[in-house]
Amino acid sequence: MASLTWNAGGGPPAYATVRINRDGTIEVLTGAQDLGTGARTVFSQIAAEVLGARLEDVRTILGDTERLPFASNSWGSITTASVGPAVRVAALEARDSLFEAAAELLGCSVEDLEARDSEVRDTTTDRCMLFKDVCGRLGDVMIIGQGSRGPNPEKTAMSAFGAHFAEVEVDTETGRVRVLRIVAAHDSGRIINPTLAEGQLEGGIIQGLGYALFEERVMDATLGVSLNPTMHDYKIPTIGDMPTIDAFFIDRADVIANHTGAKGVAEPPIIPVAPAIANAVADALGVEVTELPLTPWRIMNAAGPERLDS
Repeated sequence: MASLTWNAGGGPPAYATVRINRDGTIEVLTGAQDLGTGARTVFSQIAAEVLGARLEDVRTILGDTERLPFASNSWGSITTASVGPAVRVAALEARDSLFEAAAELLGCSVEDLEARDSEVRDTTTDRCMLFKDVCGRLGDVMIIGQGSRGPNPEKTAMSAFGAHFAEVEVDTETGRVRVLRIVAAHDSGRIINPTLAEGQLEGGIIQGLGYALFEERVMDATLGVSLNPTMHDYKIPTIGDMPTIDAFFIDRADVIANHTGAKGVAEPPIIPVAPAIANAVADALGVEVTELPLTPWRIMNAAGPERLDS
């Protein structure tokens, strides 16, 4: 077993713009990067939820650090927790402007309006207008909302938490370690997109498995040249190495961290894997192996032939 506390609460500065176009489509603009973690989808979801829009009507444009609103680098599991709140604030401002325009067109009060499925509805009369109809009536006037990430609370640590458990078997004749099962529980705040988050969770566990058992750069001590620079020589986990993975989130919004309730996911699932596996190996052998990866020769050297034979 191994546990983790990881600073994944994000923070300022981060900025975003949300604009509703004349045809009713919505664009989320930010200088953040999407490294394959699904940031585009998550930011679109945040904006769609606030605006009451259909997700298919929302598009996130990001990555251009020269022309788009500033956002911090995508590292340290901070992207969603940093930029997400800025997107939410921008979407709220855009929604307020949309409701002001719709209230005048529908002849009602802003307080009487609600939005769902890209449609604004007067709850007192059930009259409604599509976003595109409201924006079309405005002509060349564009609805734009600006948002920024507010400061973190003082004297408060905002962390993601995880606990990993590993079940292993060790071949006493060869020293080979095989991981049979990994159970992982993580608290990453509110899970905005379960599919993307679960993919990161399982992917991180697999990456940690490679670090624990296989991945090692071998260097020539004299020349400083890597002796295994290609995927032919540098072993990473394959499907044949996969254990049963039982991984899940404690889906609980952390409203102290930020008003979206989300915290980071990316790195935390990687880190506890190797300690959990090493602890399981130590439990099986009765001796600790203090160097990674846990290759067969390290297992044999640490345990000694007399211990393995017994």
